[in-house]
Amino acid sequence: MAQVLIAENDRVWKDLLSEILSEEHELVFWQQGGNEPGILEEKLFDVAIIDKGLNGSNGSKLLEDIKKASPETVVIMTSEGDDAKEVVEAMRKGAFDYVIKPFSPEKIRKSIEQGLENRALRFEIDYLRRNQDVVYDLNKIIAESPAMKQIIHMIERVAKTESTVLMTGETGTGKSFLGGSVHFNSKRAKSPFIKINCANMPDTLLDSEFFGHEKGAFTGATKRRIGRFEQGNGGTVFLDEIGEISPMLQAKLLRVLEEREFERVGGNKTIKVDVRIIAATNRALSEEIDKGRFREDLYYRINVLNIHLPPLRERREDIVLLAEYFLDKHCRNLRKKLTGFTEDALEMFRNYDWPGNIRQLSNMVERAVLLADDSAVGVQNVALGTFPKRTKSPLEAGSSQPEGTPPEKMRSLVDNERQLVLDALEKNLWIQKDAAEDLGISRRVLNYKIKKLGITHPRWRKNV
Repeated sequence: MAQVLIAENDRVWKDLLSEILSEEHELVFWQQGGNEPGILEEKLFDVAIIDKGLNGSNGSKLLEDIKKASPETVVIMTSEGDDAKEVVEAMRKGAFDYVIKPFSPEKIRKSIEQGLENRALRFEIDYLRRNQDVVYDLNKIIAESPAMKQIIHMIERVAKTESTVLMTGETGTGKSFLGGSVHFNSKRAKSPFIKINCANMPDTLLDSEFFGHEKGAFTGATKRRIGRFEQGNGGTVFLDEIGEISPMLQAKLLRVLEEREFERVGGNKTIKVDVRIIAATNRALSEEIDKGRFREDLYYRINVLNIHLPPLRERREDIVLLAEYFLDKHCRNLRKKLTGFTEDALEMFRNYDWPGNIRQLSNMVERAVLLADDSAVGVQNVALGTFPKRTKSPLEAGSSQPEGTPPEKMRSLVDNERQLVLDALEKNLWIQKDAAEDLGISRRVLNYKIKKLGITHPRWRKNV
């Protein structure tokens, strides 16, 4: 039941509105000459129905007062005339609808219903946006490992720019989530964040998904469709698995990146958009370029800022913290109360290589919560397939390690060295001579470290 304020001069219309609405809503009638401002201060109205000619021309003034006191109140103006200027003026001042007399009971009921639905939708959008701000709070992202701390720091810097971002990393490492973190910590945060999964979709469907289509553009196109780039105007478009798109669509995407314009499928009208692109892939695009499957010019256009996400096996400090986060999340969703994990289960997590990364961890914990009968999740609830011994990372396998040195410590040293070299190369635009000077070493030593650490870059003619 909504609180409805009725401001109407004519007794006939006042009685009619009372008859139409009194059973479904609580009505308050505007008393002219009384303590008019006090009513607005004391009572919050969901809907206000105001006659434009109230007490001469005070309907517009009351509209302004209501919107000032309660911007979320749905205001419906009524009038005997349909002067276009008056309608435009009322809508500009915040009226939701302008109903011309005589109106039917169905018309006024429908206007109220639509106004309240519109308001509820705005409340929901605001709620979701506020929740997203919490979800994408960089201070709440689990990042105890040095590699992830560096990535969070990089995201903080990247979010302040308008540059295109390429996120790379294995499947399940959190590229989509961190792409959202870039958007929701940027100045575009209140604009749309549009995700498009480019994998396993035919060209015709993906073309329409990107750019929309006109009616009759192809079989089944029974009406115009607005594409995702157009929907994301003013915001950010996240292209997941960009390495999967065909050369034809790559050419169209390159045009969008360079000129910020496109045409719908089957259309000839050029559409301008203002979007930021964040792309993600689990493929080595430099290898795809060598094989002729990815355009080199598109690669350089999307790889303005690169963020590489390490696999979970290279950020073991985060595994237990992530498992506890997912345990709390899935317990809430499944309405179960568990105290945590047994020490044996946590030891399994620490020593497993997690080929599916964070996504696999989340799915495993959800299954464990479903199966757990005791107060804590134990080994018997954990399904990891064949439980492998922890394998050395490529960096560890290729490095000399003094006997007795803990593997975790050696891996940390190698990771830190690799990150220092990468930072110097990126800072100096991948020019080895300048990077070597920045690091205080000779170019020959840097070349040796690049080979040892397996660092490559597509701009180099061959792997150094």
